[in-house]
Amino acid sequence: MAPMNEQERAYNLTEFAAGASVTNPGETLPAQVGAAAPEFEAKTPDGKLVRLSDFRGRSHVVMMTGAVTSPMCAFEVPEFNRLQTDFASQGVAFFLLYTRESHPAENYRAHMSFEQKLSYARELQRLEDVRFAVIVDHLDGRIHRAYGVWPNALFVIHKDGRLVFRSNMANHRELRQFLEDMVAAEQAVAAGRVLHLQYSERVIAHEADQATHRRVYERAGAQAFEDYWAKRPQQRNRWP
Repeated sequence: MAPMNEQERAYNLTEFAAGASVTNPGETLPAQVGAAAPEFEAKTPDGKLVRLSDFRGRSHVVMMTGAVTSPMCAFEVPEFNRLQTDFASQGVAFFLLYTRESHPAENYRAHMSFEQKLSYARELQRLEDVRFAVIVDHLDGRIHRAYGVWPNALFVIHKDGRLVFRSNMANHRELRQFLEDMVAAEQAVAAGRVLHLQYSERVIAHEADQATHRRVYERAGAQAFEDYWAKRPQQRNRWP
C-alpha cells in the first residue's frame, strides 16, 4: 500500500468533525450555480470509469454525496431509488459520490487506501440497497472538495454542462420538484413556448431523523457516539 500524501491525510478525518455554525451554507460550496460544473472522473466499485463529460448533451446528472457512516445518506437512499426509477426514462442519470467517512469509528475507519474506500462503497451498496450508480471519489477527495465538502450534499448538472442546483443537504422532496420543473421546461422549449430564467436561493432548517442516525452510528461503532457527544455534550445519552 502506497503511503498517503499530505492532501489525502488532511481530507480523511479520523473522527467526526462538527460543522461550523454558518448562516449561509452556500458560501461553503465552491461549485457555483449557473457556471460550468467542475469536471470529474471516478470509478464505480466494480472498476468502471465514469466521466461527467460522457453525459454532455445526453443526460442531466444528479449527484448525491455519502458514505457508509453517513446517516443522512442512508435516510435519503430509498427515496433516491424511487427518483431514479421515475426519472431515468426522462434523461436523468443518478449517482452517489462516495466520499470520506462522516463518522469514522472502529468498524469503518478513516480511509488509508483507495482499495479500502472501494470496499466501504460496496458495503454501502449492499447494506442500504443502493439501486443507482455509485462512483468513488479519489483518496484525496478532489471531487468532493471541488463541489463542497458536506457529508450528504446534492448537485444537479444540466446536460449542457452547467450546475443548475446545489444543496448542502440532500432533500428528496425538493429534488423531485426541481426535476419535474426541469423536465417541464424542456418540454416547453420543444413546444416553442417562451420561458423566463429563474434563480433562487433559500436557507431552511429541517429535522434530523433520529432512528437512522442511531442505526448508522451503531453500524460504525461505539466511537461514533463518543465522537459526536464530544462535540455535542448536551446530547450525551439523549441523541441519537
